[in-house]
Amino acid sequence: MASKAGLLALIASIALTAFGHAPAHAAAAPNPYTLLENAVTADDHVSFSGSVTTVVYGAASTSATVVRIEHKAPNDWRLWYVAPADAYGRLIISNESVAYEYEPTTGKVFSNDWASLSPFATELDIGRIKRNYSVQVTDRASVAGRAARMLSLTSVYSHALVLRLWVDAESGLTLRRETYHGDGTIATKTEFDNIRFVKDLPDDLFKMTVPAGMTLTPGADYSSSTNALDALTGKLSFKSVSPRELPEGFTFEKASSETRAGVQTVQFVYSDGLRSVSLFENATGRFPSFDDPPPKQLVVGKQSGKYTSASGQTLLSWNADGLNLTLVGDMPAKELARIGASL
Repeated sequence: MASKAGLLALIASIALTAFGHAPAHAAAAPNPYTLLENAVTADDHVSFSGSVTTVVYGAASTSATVVRIEHKAPNDWRLWYVAPADAYGRLIISNESVAYEYEPTTGKVFSNDWASLSPFATELDIGRIKRNYSVQVTDRASVAGRAARMLSLTSVYSHALVLRLWVDAESGLTLRRETYHGDGTIATKTEFDNIRFVKDLPDDLFKMTVPAGMTLTPGADYSSSTNALDALTGKLSFKSVSPRELPEGFTFEKASSETRAGVQTVQFVYSDGLRSVSLFENATGRFPSFDDPPPKQLVVGKQSGKYTSASGQTLLSWNADGLNLTLVGDMPAKELARIGASL
């Protein structure tokens, strides 16, 4: 379910931006940071139907997903997977509290916490973005046949483009979203192929029921997070470690811990307001299971580690002092290794 959750987060993120729009000749250009600060409320005000294509650019291959979306403001979502073939018929219905994921091939309905799947769970940290990013606004663009305004977010440290949003000039809805790797190459693109704004949608579209012949199954368990670091680490059964060095602009954001199959794991999240890096620690001293592509070797400090990249994310894992340490983020493996060497 983890890959589906990541994909849902990409698809849902097309509805990130809302702001009041006045004709260019009648008002001064809006403050770009204000536009971002208001972004998380877009889907609370706009109902729509449309189809969205998400493309994830990998090092060796590219994958695309097409989803039909119905959204009834403020909280109802219906996502129907059209492509690829092995995802056809998958359905997700959510009220932003609970998400039901219907899997016709297994006959199961997975119940998940919407906050664990949605980018709306994290409030926009406009203060951190102001410190770490410059934002440029361009008025002239067209997406899905509609006039749009483009916002470009560039790191003030590396001067690399990190994110672009194309925002509908009339409704404020984000019509296209692109993320970029640190080297400037595109990582993901999510874009409306077509869209129709509506005043209302039938309630029946969003009923969260379990059809006959299917069973309701609890999905992944997600522990609550906290920024009270000392309180959390004081309850761990092992002594955790923290990086002494982070990329410029990154600071500690939150942490959580959970125990599965008798193994306690803690997750620390570091962010610069847009990008994030997660550090997982447990006392097993065992490497995690690597999916395709197979991992490569990389030295982390004085330890031998393994890394792989998939869907725009790099996973680097190594063992030290009885702990397994794993870093996950949209960064080159060598950058993650520098963070790891400072633990």
